[in-house]
Amino acid sequence: MNAGERSSKVYLVGGGIASLAAAIYLVRDGGISGARVRVLEEQALGGSLDASGSAAQGFVMRGSRMYGPAYELMYQLLSGIPTLDDPGRSVTQDTLAFWTEAPWEDHARLVRQGRVVDASSFGLGNKDRVDLIGLLMRSEQAVGSARIDECFDTHFFDTHFWMMWRSMFGFEVWHSAAELRRYMLRFLRLFPDLPTLRLIQSTRHNALDSIVRPIVRWLEQQGVRFDMGVQVVDLDFAAVADGRRAVRRIRATRDGRPADIDVDDGDFVIVTLGSMTADSTLGSMHEPPAPPQRRSGAWALWERLAAQDPSFGRPAAFCGDIERTQWVTFTVTHADDRLVRRIESLSGRPAGQGGLVTLTDSGWGLTFHLFHPPAYVGQPAGTQVWWGYGLFANRPGDFVAKTMPECSGTEILTEVVSHLGWRDELPMLIDGAQCIPCLLPYATSQFMPRAAGDRPAVIPPGTTGLAFIGQYVEIPDNVVYTVEYSIHSAALAVAGLLGAPRGVPAAYRGLDHPNALVGAIRRVLE
Repeated sequence: MNAGERSSKVYLVGGGIASLAAAIYLVRDGGISGARVRVLEEQALGGSLDASGSAAQGFVMRGSRMYGPAYELMYQLLSGIPTLDDPGRSVTQDTLAFWTEAPWEDHARLVRQGRVVDASSFGLGNKDRVDLIGLLMRSEQAVGSARIDECFDTHFFDTHFWMMWRSMFGFEVWHSAAELRRYMLRFLRLFPDLPTLRLIQSTRHNALDSIVRPIVRWLEQQGVRFDMGVQVVDLDFAAVADGRRAVRRIRATRDGRPADIDVDDGDFVIVTLGSMTADSTLGSMHEPPAPPQRRSGAWALWERLAAQDPSFGRPAAFCGDIERTQWVTFTVTHADDRLVRRIESLSGRPAGQGGLVTLTDSGWGLTFHLFHPPAYVGQPAGTQVWWGYGLFANRPGDFVAKTMPECSGTEILTEVVSHLGWRDELPMLIDGAQCIPCLLPYATSQFMPRAAGDRPAVIPPGTTGLAFIGQYVEIPDNVVYTVEYSIHSAALAVAGLLGAPRGVPAAYRGLDHPNALVGAIRRVLE
Protein backbone atom coordinates (compact mmCIF):
# COMPACT_ATOMS: atom_id res chain seq x y z
CA MET A 1 0.00 0.00 0.00
CA ASN A 2 1.46 3.35 -0.99
CA ALA A 3 1.39 6.63 0.90
CA GLY A 4 -1.28 8.02 -1.41
CA GLU A 5 -3.67 5.30 -0.40
CA ARG A 6 -3.02 5.89 3.29
CA SER A 7 -3.93 9.56 2.90
CA SER A 8 -7.16 8.78 1.06
CA LYS A 9 -10.53 9.74 2.44
CA VAL A 10 -13.23 7.06 2.48
CA TYR A 11 -16.97 7.70 2.32
CA LEU A 12 -19.21 4.86 3.44
CA VAL A 13 -22.81 5.25 2.22
CA GLY A 14 -25.07 3.57 4.77
CA GLY A 15 -24.47 2.66 8.39
CA GLY A 16 -25.44 -1.00 8.45
CA ILE A 17 -23.23 -3.91 9.47
CA ALA A 18 -21.56 -4.03 6.02
CA SER A 19 -20.39 -0.42 6.32
CA LEU A 20 -19.37 -0.84 9.95
CA ALA A 21 -17.33 -3.91 9.03
CA ALA A 22 -15.72 -2.04 6.13
CA ALA A 23 -14.75 0.76 8.50
CA ILE A 24 -13.04 -1.75 10.79
CA TYR A 25 -11.12 -3.29 7.91
CA LEU A 26 -10.07 0.14 6.64
CA VAL A 27 -8.71 1.24 9.99
CA ARG A 28 -7.40 -2.04 11.33
CA ASP A 29 -5.96 -3.61 8.20
CA GLY A 30 -5.92 -0.90 5.54
CA GLY A 31 -3.71 1.74 7.09
CA ILE A 32 -6.46 4.38 6.81
CA SER A 33 -6.70 6.79 9.72
CA GLY A 34 -10.09 6.66 11.39
CA ALA A 35 -10.35 10.43 11.06
CA ARG A 36 -10.39 9.99 7.28
CA VAL A 37 -13.32 7.54 7.34
CA ARG A 38 -16.81 9.06 7.17
CA VAL A 39 -20.05 7.08 7.47
CA LEU A 40 -23.10 8.72 5.85
CA GLU A 41 -26.31 7.38 7.39
CA GLU A 42 -29.88 8.53 6.85
CA GLN A 43 -31.58 7.02 9.91
CA ALA A 44 -29.84 4.84 12.52
CA LEU A 45 -26.59 2.90 12.76
CA GLY A 46 -26.82 -0.86 12.55
CA GLY A 47 -29.22 -1.10 9.64
CA SER A 48 -31.16 -4.35 9.94
CA LEU A 49 -29.38 -5.21 13.20
CA ASP A 50 -31.64 -2.91 15.16
CA ALA A 51 -33.42 -2.92 18.50
CA SER A 52 -35.29 -0.28 20.46
CA GLY A 53 -38.08 0.32 22.93
CA SER A 54 -38.53 -0.10 26.66
CA ALA A 55 -40.19 -2.41 29.14
CA ALA A 56 -43.04 0.08 29.59
CA GLN A 57 -43.69 0.78 25.90
CA GLY A 58 -42.58 -2.61 24.60
CA PHE A 59 -39.27 -3.65 23.12
CA VAL A 60 -38.92 -3.88 19.35
CA MET A 61 -36.61 -5.55 16.88
CA ARG A 62 -37.48 -5.83 13.22
CA GLY A 63 -35.50 -9.04 12.81
CA SER A 64 -33.73 -11.62 14.95
CA ARG A 65 -30.39 -13.19 14.05
CA MET A 66 -28.89 -16.65 14.32
CA TYR A 67 -25.23 -17.57 13.83
CA GLY A 68 -23.21 -20.72 13.40
CA PRO A 69 -19.74 -22.25 13.27
CA ALA A 70 -19.35 -21.39 9.56
CA TYR A 71 -19.46 -17.64 10.32
CA GLU A 72 -15.68 -17.40 10.18
CA LEU A 73 -15.34 -13.81 8.99
CA MET A 74 -17.85 -12.52 11.52
CA TYR A 75 -16.12 -14.14 14.45
CA GLN A 76 -12.69 -13.07 13.20
CA LEU A 77 -13.86 -9.47 12.83
CA LEU A 78 -15.52 -9.36 16.25
CA SER A 79 -12.56 -10.98 18.00
CA GLY A 80 -10.95 -7.54 18.12
CA ILE A 81 -14.03 -5.66 19.35
CA PRO A 82 -14.54 -5.44 23.15
CA THR A 83 -18.01 -5.97 24.60
CA LEU A 84 -19.85 -3.01 26.07
CA ASP A 85 -19.29 -4.02 29.69
CA ASP A 86 -15.87 -5.72 29.66
CA PRO A 87 -12.93 -4.21 27.72
CA GLY A 88 -10.95 -7.42 28.24
CA ARG A 89 -13.57 -9.63 26.59
CA SER A 90 -14.26 -9.58 22.87
CA VAL A 91 -17.68 -9.90 21.29
CA THR A 92 -16.59 -13.24 19.82
CA GLN A 93 -15.48 -14.56 23.21
CA ASP A 94 -18.72 -13.43 24.80
CA THR A 95 -20.89 -14.99 22.08
CA LEU A 96 -19.14 -18.35 22.20
CA ALA A 97 -19.22 -18.32 26.00
CA PHE A 98 -22.95 -17.60 25.90
CA TRP A 99 -23.44 -20.54 23.52
CA THR A 100 -21.79 -22.76 26.13
CA GLU A 101 -23.85 -21.29 28.97
CA ALA A 102 -27.22 -21.37 27.20
CA PRO A 103 -27.09 -23.74 24.21
CA TRP A 104 -30.11 -24.39 22.01
CA GLU A 105 -31.77 -27.80 22.27
CA ASP A 106 -35.11 -27.63 20.50
CA HIS A 107 -37.71 -30.07 21.82
CA ALA A 108 -40.72 -28.38 20.19
CA ARG A 109 -39.48 -27.49 16.74
CA LEU A 110 -42.89 -28.23 15.20
CA VAL A 111 -46.21 -27.83 16.99
CA ARG A 112 -49.61 -28.77 15.62
CA GLN A 113 -52.91 -28.10 17.41
CA GLY A 114 -51.05 -27.27 20.58
CA ARG A 115 -49.04 -30.50 20.64
CA VAL A 116 -45.39 -31.12 19.89
CA VAL A 117 -44.83 -33.01 16.63
CA ASP A 118 -42.12 -35.66 16.41
CA ALA A 119 -39.83 -34.00 13.87
CA SER A 120 -37.08 -36.62 14.04
CA SER A 121 -38.37 -38.04 10.75
CA PHE A 122 -38.02 -35.62 7.86
CA GLY A 123 -41.01 -37.23 6.13
CA LEU A 124 -39.28 -37.29 2.75
CA GLY A 125 -40.40 -39.69 0.03
CA ASN A 126 -38.03 -41.26 -2.46
CA LYS A 127 -38.84 -38.67 -5.13
CA ASP A 128 -38.22 -35.90 -2.59
CA ARG A 129 -34.83 -37.39 -1.73
CA VAL A 130 -33.83 -37.70 -5.39
CA ASP A 131 -34.86 -34.10 -6.08
CA LEU A 132 -33.10 -32.77 -2.98
CA ILE A 133 -29.82 -34.56 -3.60
CA GLY A 134 -30.09 -33.72 -7.28
CA LEU A 135 -30.32 -30.00 -6.48
CA LEU A 136 -27.21 -30.24 -4.31
CA MET A 137 -25.27 -31.95 -7.08
CA ARG A 138 -26.28 -29.59 -9.90
CA SER A 139 -24.22 -26.55 -10.73
CA GLU A 140 -25.61 -23.10 -10.02
CA GLN A 141 -25.47 -22.36 -13.73
CA ALA A 142 -27.67 -25.39 -14.40
CA VAL A 143 -30.20 -24.25 -11.79
CA GLY A 144 -30.27 -20.76 -13.30
CA SER A 145 -33.17 -18.53 -12.36
CA ALA A 146 -35.54 -21.40 -11.52
CA ARG A 147 -37.97 -21.09 -8.63
CA ILE A 148 -37.93 -23.60 -5.79
CA ASP A 149 -41.35 -24.99 -6.73
CA GLU A 150 -39.97 -25.78 -10.19
CA CYS A 151 -37.46 -28.20 -8.65
CA PHE A 152 -39.71 -30.29 -6.36
CA ASP A 153 -43.11 -32.02 -6.41
CA THR A 154 -45.89 -30.76 -4.18
CA HIS A 155 -45.32 -33.55 -1.60
CA PHE A 156 -41.93 -32.09 -0.70
CA PHE A 157 -43.55 -28.90 0.58
CA ASP A 158 -45.64 -30.85 3.11
CA THR A 159 -42.66 -32.63 4.69
CA HIS A 160 -41.23 -31.93 8.13
CA PHE A 161 -37.94 -31.19 6.44
CA TRP A 162 -39.35 -28.33 4.37
CA MET A 163 -41.39 -26.92 7.26
CA MET A 164 -38.27 -26.74 9.42
CA TRP A 165 -36.03 -25.43 6.66
CA ARG A 166 -38.37 -22.77 5.31
CA SER A 167 -39.31 -21.45 8.76
CA MET A 168 -35.70 -21.30 9.91
CA PHE A 169 -34.33 -19.44 6.90
CA GLY A 170 -37.41 -17.76 5.43
CA PHE A 171 -37.74 -19.50 2.07
CA GLU A 172 -40.96 -19.45 0.05
CA VAL A 173 -41.70 -21.75 -2.87
CA TRP A 174 -41.40 -18.84 -5.33
CA HIS A 175 -37.89 -17.96 -4.18
CA SER A 176 -34.61 -18.72 -5.94
CA ALA A 177 -33.71 -22.39 -6.24
CA ALA A 178 -30.07 -21.33 -6.73
CA GLU A 179 -30.13 -19.57 -3.36
CA LEU A 180 -31.75 -22.60 -1.72
CA ARG A 181 -28.96 -24.75 -3.14
CA ARG A 182 -26.34 -22.39 -1.71
CA TYR A 183 -28.02 -22.54 1.68
CA MET A 184 -28.18 -26.29 1.75
CA LEU A 185 -24.52 -26.60 0.81
CA ARG A 186 -23.50 -23.94 3.33
CA PHE A 187 -25.46 -25.54 6.18
CA LEU A 188 -24.79 -29.21 5.44
CA ARG A 189 -23.58 -29.67 9.00
CA LEU A 190 -27.01 -28.60 10.23
CA PHE A 191 -28.91 -31.45 8.52
CA PRO A 192 -28.45 -34.08 11.27
CA ASP A 193 -29.53 -31.57 13.95
CA LEU A 194 -32.25 -29.76 12.04
CA PRO A 195 -34.97 -30.71 14.58
CA THR A 196 -32.86 -29.69 17.61
CA LEU A 197 -30.81 -26.77 16.18
CA ARG A 198 -27.90 -27.64 18.48
CA LEU A 199 -25.36 -25.95 16.20
CA ILE A 200 -27.12 -22.58 16.21
CA GLN A 201 -25.51 -19.76 18.15
CA SER A 202 -26.89 -16.42 19.29
CA THR A 203 -25.48 -13.34 20.97
CA ARG A 204 -26.01 -12.68 24.67
CA HIS A 205 -28.26 -9.71 23.95
CA ASN A 206 -29.94 -8.45 20.79
CA ALA A 207 -27.66 -7.75 17.82
CA LEU A 208 -27.66 -3.99 18.39
CA ASP A 209 -26.44 -4.27 21.99
CA SER A 210 -24.10 -7.21 21.40
CA ILE A 211 -22.60 -6.32 18.00
CA VAL A 212 -23.45 -2.86 16.67
CA ARG A 213 -22.94 -0.72 19.75
CA PRO A 214 -19.53 -2.27 20.57
CA ILE A 215 -18.39 -1.75 16.97
CA VAL A 216 -19.57 1.87 16.90
CA ARG A 217 -17.80 2.62 20.18
CA TRP A 218 -14.56 1.07 18.89
CA LEU A 219 -14.77 3.02 15.62
CA GLU A 220 -15.46 6.27 17.47
CA GLN A 221 -12.37 5.63 19.56
CA GLN A 222 -10.41 5.38 16.28
CA GLY A 223 -11.77 8.74 15.15
CA VAL A 224 -14.29 7.50 12.57
CA ARG A 225 -16.93 10.14 11.86
CA PHE A 226 -20.61 9.21 11.82
CA ASP A 227 -22.55 11.77 9.79
CA MET A 228 -26.20 11.16 10.68
CA GLY A 229 -29.35 12.40 8.96
CA VAL A 230 -27.69 12.34 5.53
CA GLN A 231 -29.60 10.80 2.62
CA VAL A 232 -27.41 10.00 -0.38
CA VAL A 233 -29.50 10.31 -3.51
CA ASP A 234 -27.01 9.81 -6.36
CA LEU A 235 -23.37 9.69 -7.42
CA ASP A 236 -21.77 11.84 -10.11
CA PHE A 237 -19.03 10.16 -12.17
CA ALA A 238 -16.23 11.46 -14.33
CA ALA A 239 -13.82 9.70 -16.66
CA VAL A 240 -10.24 9.31 -15.44
CA ALA A 241 -6.99 8.81 -17.33
CA ASP A 242 -7.15 5.03 -17.74
CA GLY A 243 -10.61 5.10 -19.30
CA ARG A 244 -12.42 4.08 -16.14
CA ARG A 245 -14.93 6.18 -14.21
CA ALA A 246 -14.59 7.53 -10.69
CA VAL A 247 -17.08 9.13 -8.33
CA ARG A 248 -16.49 12.87 -8.19
CA ARG A 249 -19.50 14.00 -6.18
CA ILE A 250 -21.86 12.38 -3.69
CA ARG A 251 -25.29 13.92 -4.12
CA ALA A 252 -26.91 14.11 -0.69
CA THR A 253 -29.48 15.97 1.37
CA ARG A 254 -29.82 16.78 5.05
CA ASP A 255 -33.10 18.10 6.45
CA GLY A 256 -34.32 18.56 2.90
CA ARG A 257 -31.41 20.77 1.88
CA PRO A 258 -28.47 19.90 -0.41
CA ALA A 259 -25.46 18.41 1.39
CA ASP A 260 -23.30 17.33 -1.55
CA ILE A 261 -19.77 16.06 -0.98
CA ASP A 262 -16.94 16.46 -3.49
CA VAL A 263 -14.76 13.37 -3.91
CA ASP A 264 -11.10 13.94 -4.69
CA ASP A 265 -8.76 11.87 -6.79
CA GLY A 266 -7.58 8.90 -4.73
CA ASP A 267 -10.58 8.90 -2.39
CA PHE A 268 -12.87 5.90 -2.06
CA VAL A 269 -16.65 5.52 -2.01
CA ILE A 270 -18.21 2.33 -0.61
CA VAL A 271 -21.98 2.05 -1.09
CA THR A 272 -24.43 -0.31 0.62
CA LEU A 273 -27.04 -1.27 -1.99
CA GLY A 274 -30.68 -1.89 -1.09
CA SER A 275 -32.13 -2.74 2.31
CA MET A 276 -34.25 -5.60 3.61
CA THR A 277 -35.70 -3.38 6.34
CA ALA A 278 -36.27 -0.18 4.34
CA ASP A 279 -39.69 1.45 4.61
CA SER A 280 -40.75 -0.78 7.51
CA THR A 281 -43.62 0.41 9.70
CA LEU A 282 -44.60 -0.41 13.28
CA GLY A 283 -48.00 -1.05 14.83
CA SER A 284 -49.08 -1.41 18.44
CA MET A 285 -51.30 -3.57 20.61
CA HIS A 286 -54.30 -1.73 19.19
CA GLU A 287 -53.21 -0.63 15.71
CA PRO A 288 -51.73 -2.52 12.73
CA PRO A 289 -48.61 -1.21 10.99
CA ALA A 290 -49.23 1.56 8.48
CA PRO A 291 -49.03 0.53 4.80
CA PRO A 292 -45.47 0.89 3.51
CA GLN A 293 -44.45 3.90 1.46
CA ARG A 294 -41.18 4.76 -0.25
CA ARG A 295 -39.44 6.87 2.39
CA SER A 296 -35.89 5.64 2.72
CA GLY A 297 -33.30 6.32 0.07
CA ALA A 298 -31.72 2.86 -0.07
CA TRP A 299 -33.64 1.49 -3.03
CA ALA A 300 -34.00 4.83 -4.81
CA LEU A 301 -30.24 5.32 -4.76
CA TRP A 302 -29.60 1.89 -6.26
CA GLU A 303 -32.24 2.50 -8.93
CA ARG A 304 -30.57 5.76 -9.95
CA LEU A 305 -27.16 4.13 -10.07
CA ALA A 306 -28.44 1.18 -12.10
CA ALA A 307 -29.99 3.59 -14.60
CA GLN A 308 -26.49 4.97 -15.23
CA ASP A 309 -24.73 1.66 -15.82
CA PRO A 310 -26.14 -1.86 -16.37
CA SER A 311 -23.14 -3.35 -14.55
CA PHE A 312 -24.51 -1.78 -11.34
CA GLY A 313 -27.21 -4.45 -11.15
CA ARG A 314 -30.97 -4.61 -11.51
CA PRO A 315 -32.71 -3.67 -8.24
CA ALA A 316 -36.19 -4.33 -9.65
CA ALA A 317 -35.42 -8.06 -9.50
CA PHE A 318 -35.47 -7.76 -5.72
CA CYS A 319 -37.71 -4.83 -4.75
CA GLY A 320 -40.25 -5.00 -7.56
CA ASP A 321 -42.84 -7.34 -6.01
CA ILE A 322 -43.50 -6.67 -2.32
CA GLU A 323 -46.40 -9.14 -2.30
CA ARG A 324 -43.69 -11.80 -2.67
CA THR A 325 -41.15 -10.29 -0.29
CA GLN A 326 -43.02 -8.80 2.66
CA TRP A 327 -43.14 -10.19 6.17
CA VAL A 328 -44.75 -9.19 9.40
CA THR A 329 -42.59 -9.73 12.47
CA PHE A 330 -43.63 -9.07 16.04
CA THR A 331 -41.83 -8.44 19.31
CA VAL A 332 -43.64 -9.28 22.56
CA THR A 333 -42.82 -7.84 25.97
CA HIS A 334 -44.43 -9.24 29.12
CA ALA A 335 -44.33 -7.65 32.55
CA ASP A 336 -44.86 -11.14 34.01
CA ASP A 337 -43.90 -14.65 32.95
CA ARG A 338 -47.26 -16.44 32.72
CA LEU A 339 -47.29 -17.01 28.95
CA VAL A 340 -43.55 -17.61 28.73
CA ARG A 341 -43.68 -20.23 31.50
CA ARG A 342 -46.56 -21.94 29.69
CA ILE A 343 -44.49 -22.11 26.49
CA GLU A 344 -41.49 -23.41 28.46
CA SER A 345 -43.69 -26.16 29.84
CA LEU A 346 -44.85 -27.10 26.35
CA SER A 347 -41.31 -27.21 24.97
CA GLY A 348 -39.57 -28.62 28.03
CA ARG A 349 -36.82 -26.01 27.67
CA PRO A 350 -36.08 -22.70 29.40
CA ALA A 351 -36.47 -19.40 27.57
CA GLY A 352 -33.58 -18.82 25.19
CA GLN A 353 -32.66 -22.50 24.93
CA GLY A 354 -35.70 -23.92 23.18
CA GLY A 355 -34.88 -22.73 19.68
CA LEU A 356 -37.61 -22.02 17.14
CA VAL A 357 -41.23 -23.11 17.46
CA THR A 358 -43.19 -23.37 14.20
CA LEU A 359 -46.98 -23.73 14.28
CA THR A 360 -47.45 -26.08 11.35
CA ASP A 361 -51.22 -25.58 11.05
CA SER A 362 -50.98 -21.80 11.02
CA GLY A 363 -52.24 -20.17 7.84
CA TRP A 364 -49.78 -17.35 8.51
CA GLY A 365 -46.90 -19.83 8.88
CA LEU A 366 -46.10 -18.56 12.37
CA THR A 367 -42.73 -19.18 14.00
CA PHE A 368 -41.48 -17.70 17.27
CA HIS A 369 -38.52 -17.83 19.64
CA LEU A 370 -38.25 -16.99 23.34
CA PHE A 371 -35.19 -14.88 24.15
CA HIS A 372 -32.87 -15.65 27.01
CA PRO A 373 -33.32 -12.76 29.46
CA PRO A 374 -32.10 -10.10 29.34
CA ALA A 375 -32.40 -9.73 25.58
CA TYR A 376 -31.83 -5.99 25.95
CA VAL A 377 -29.19 -4.23 28.01
CA GLY A 378 -31.11 -2.71 30.91
CA GLN A 379 -34.11 -5.04 30.56
CA PRO A 380 -35.71 -5.23 34.04
CA ALA A 381 -35.59 -8.50 35.92
CA GLY A 382 -38.84 -10.42 35.49
CA THR A 383 -39.63 -8.83 32.12
CA GLN A 384 -39.86 -11.37 29.28
CA VAL A 385 -39.23 -10.69 25.58
CA TRP A 386 -39.83 -12.92 22.59
CA TRP A 387 -40.07 -12.51 18.85
CA GLY A 388 -41.85 -14.11 15.92
CA TYR A 389 -42.85 -13.79 12.28
CA GLY A 390 -45.25 -15.06 9.67
CA LEU A 391 -44.07 -16.49 6.37
CA PHE A 392 -47.45 -16.05 4.68
CA ALA A 393 -48.40 -12.56 5.77
CA ASN A 394 -51.00 -12.07 3.04
CA ARG A 395 -53.18 -15.03 4.04
CA PRO A 396 -56.05 -14.71 6.53
CA GLY A 397 -55.46 -16.04 10.02
CA ASP A 398 -57.19 -19.15 11.34
CA PHE A 399 -58.69 -17.48 14.41
CA VAL A 400 -58.45 -13.84 13.31
CA ALA A 401 -59.94 -13.49 9.84
CA LYS A 402 -57.43 -10.88 8.65
CA THR A 403 -54.07 -10.83 6.95
CA MET A 404 -51.10 -10.11 9.20
CA PRO A 405 -50.53 -6.56 7.88
CA GLU A 406 -54.13 -5.79 8.91
CA CYS A 407 -53.64 -7.02 12.47
CA SER A 408 -52.83 -5.26 15.70
CA GLY A 409 -50.53 -6.77 18.30
CA THR A 410 -53.54 -8.02 20.28
CA GLU A 411 -54.85 -9.86 17.23
CA ILE A 412 -51.46 -11.44 16.49
CA LEU A 413 -51.14 -12.64 20.09
CA THR A 414 -54.68 -13.98 19.89
CA GLU A 415 -53.72 -16.05 16.84
CA VAL A 416 -50.53 -17.41 18.48
CA VAL A 417 -52.16 -18.32 21.80
CA SER A 418 -55.15 -19.89 20.04
CA HIS A 419 -52.89 -22.12 17.94
CA LEU A 420 -51.13 -23.22 21.11
CA GLY A 421 -54.48 -24.44 22.46
CA TRP A 422 -54.93 -21.90 25.24
CA ARG A 423 -57.72 -19.81 23.76
CA ASP A 424 -59.87 -20.19 26.89
CA GLU A 425 -57.13 -18.53 28.93
CA LEU A 426 -56.40 -15.83 26.38
CA PRO A 427 -57.27 -12.74 28.45
CA MET A 428 -55.08 -13.83 31.34
CA LEU A 429 -52.13 -14.89 29.21
CA ILE A 430 -51.89 -11.65 27.25
CA ASP A 431 -52.86 -9.29 30.05
CA GLY A 432 -50.21 -6.57 30.33
CA ALA A 433 -48.38 -7.71 27.19
CA GLN A 434 -47.03 -5.34 24.57
CA CYS A 435 -46.95 -6.95 21.12
CA ILE A 436 -45.55 -4.62 18.48
CA PRO A 437 -45.99 -5.81 14.87
CA CYS A 438 -43.62 -4.65 12.15
CA LEU A 439 -44.42 -4.70 8.43
CA LEU A 440 -41.29 -5.28 6.30
CA PRO A 441 -41.99 -4.91 2.57
CA TYR A 442 -38.58 -6.27 1.46
CA ALA A 443 -37.81 -8.85 4.15
CA THR A 444 -37.05 -11.73 1.77
CA SER A 445 -36.11 -9.66 -1.27
CA GLN A 446 -32.62 -11.20 -1.33
CA PHE A 447 -34.19 -14.60 -2.07
CA MET A 448 -36.09 -13.57 -5.19
CA PRO A 449 -35.17 -15.47 -8.38
CA ARG A 450 -32.26 -13.80 -10.09
CA ALA A 451 -30.25 -13.96 -13.27
CA ALA A 452 -26.61 -13.17 -13.94
CA GLY A 453 -26.07 -9.44 -13.59
CA ASP A 454 -29.00 -8.77 -11.26
CA ARG A 455 -26.50 -8.55 -8.40
CA PRO A 456 -23.47 -6.37 -9.23
CA ALA A 457 -19.87 -7.21 -8.46
CA VAL A 458 -18.35 -5.81 -5.28
CA ILE A 459 -15.85 -3.88 -7.43
CA PRO A 460 -17.94 -2.84 -10.45
CA PRO A 461 -16.08 -3.13 -13.76
CA GLY A 462 -14.95 0.04 -15.46
CA THR A 463 -14.72 2.00 -12.21
CA THR A 464 -11.98 3.03 -9.84
CA GLY A 465 -12.28 3.92 -6.18
CA LEU A 466 -15.83 2.52 -5.97
CA ALA A 467 -17.19 -0.59 -4.25
CA PHE A 468 -20.65 -1.99 -3.53
CA ILE A 469 -21.42 -3.91 -0.35
CA GLY A 470 -24.33 -5.52 1.47
CA GLN A 471 -26.87 -8.23 0.78
CA TYR A 472 -27.40 -7.47 -2.91
CA VAL A 473 -23.89 -7.81 -4.33
CA GLU A 474 -22.64 -11.03 -5.87
CA ILE A 475 -20.31 -13.18 -3.76
CA PRO A 476 -19.87 -16.63 -5.31
CA ASP A 477 -21.03 -19.54 -3.10
CA ASN A 478 -21.97 -17.38 -0.11
CA VAL A 479 -25.53 -17.09 1.25
CA VAL A 480 -27.47 -13.85 1.63
CA TYR A 481 -29.70 -12.98 4.59
CA THR A 482 -26.73 -13.48 6.91
CA VAL A 483 -24.42 -11.15 8.80
CA GLU A 484 -21.55 -13.18 7.36
CA TYR A 485 -22.52 -12.13 3.83
CA SER A 486 -22.46 -8.43 4.68
CA ILE A 487 -19.09 -8.75 6.40
CA HIS A 488 -17.69 -10.78 3.50
CA SER A 489 -18.76 -8.05 1.08
CA ALA A 490 -16.97 -5.47 3.26
CA ALA A 491 -13.80 -7.53 3.35
CA LEU A 492 -13.82 -7.94 -0.43
CA ALA A 493 -14.49 -4.23 -0.96
CA VAL A 494 -11.62 -3.04 1.23
CA ALA A 495 -9.22 -5.64 -0.14
CA GLY A 496 -10.17 -4.77 -3.71
CA LEU A 497 -9.82 -1.02 -3.22
CA LEU A 498 -6.63 -1.09 -1.18
CA GLY A 499 -4.76 -3.86 -2.94
CA ALA A 500 -5.69 -6.77 -0.65
CA PRO A 501 -3.68 -5.95 2.49
CA ARG A 502 -4.86 -9.34 3.70
CA GLY A 503 -6.24 -12.16 1.63
CA VAL A 504 -10.00 -12.64 1.89
CA PRO A 505 -10.96 -16.32 2.16
CA ALA A 506 -13.49 -17.73 -0.25
CA ALA A 507 -16.96 -18.61 1.01
CA TYR A 508 -17.53 -21.99 2.60
CA ARG A 509 -18.17 -24.59 -0.11
CA GLY A 510 -20.16 -27.54 1.09
CA LEU A 511 -18.99 -29.84 -1.68
CA ASP A 512 -15.41 -29.35 -0.46
CA HIS A 513 -16.33 -30.96 2.88
CA PRO A 514 -17.12 -34.62 2.15
CA ASN A 515 -17.81 -35.59 5.76
CA ALA A 516 -20.51 -32.92 6.07
CA LEU A 517 -21.95 -33.89 2.68
CA VAL A 518 -22.08 -37.58 3.55
CA GLY A 519 -23.67 -36.81 6.92
CA ALA A 520 -26.34 -34.65 5.30
CA ILE A 521 -27.16 -37.21 2.60
CA ARG A 522 -27.28 -40.01 5.17
CA ARG A 523 -29.79 -38.00 7.21
CA VAL A 524 -31.90 -37.29 4.13
CA LEU A 525 -32.01 -41.00 3.29
CA GLU A 526 -33.21 -42.09 6.74
